[in-house]
Amino acid sequence: MSIRLKQLYNIQTLFVMKIIVSVSFFLLAIIGLNAQTSPIGVWNTGTDDTKVEIAEADGSYVGSIVSSGNSKVKIGKQLLKDIKVDGKGWKGKLYAPKKGKWFDAVLNEKGDLLLITVGSGFMSKTIEWKREEG
Repeated sequence: MSIRLKQLYNIQTLFVMKIIVSVSFFLLAIIGLNAQTSPIGVWNTGTDDTKVEIAEADGSYVGSIVSSGNSKVKIGKQLLKDIKVDGKGWKGKLYAPKKGKWFDAVLNEKGDLLLITVGSGFMSKTIEWKREEG
């Protein structure tokens, strides 16, 4: 094989390798985007052993109380609504029973915890719900 053919062969091989590497990175990026977890499941709020089930409804997620150790808690009461994907987490509304109002909320999953940050003006509070197994 002449030197010219060897150089051409090396250039073609290098080009093919670059394409393979580029396609591999592209596929890994797509898989990473689709690997986003879902808030669907049952979450323990940490208060009175109250559990909220998050489910999909009409293109967004909602969360309703499914059980509680507090007899005054209304089973079926919706605490989360209009939850939609936003970047690496979700945004929606959280109901504050003590205030009787809905607040804007940002939800992020960290392991088996759901971190819910509720903001009202300059103040914000983050609460943690733990995913129930099963």
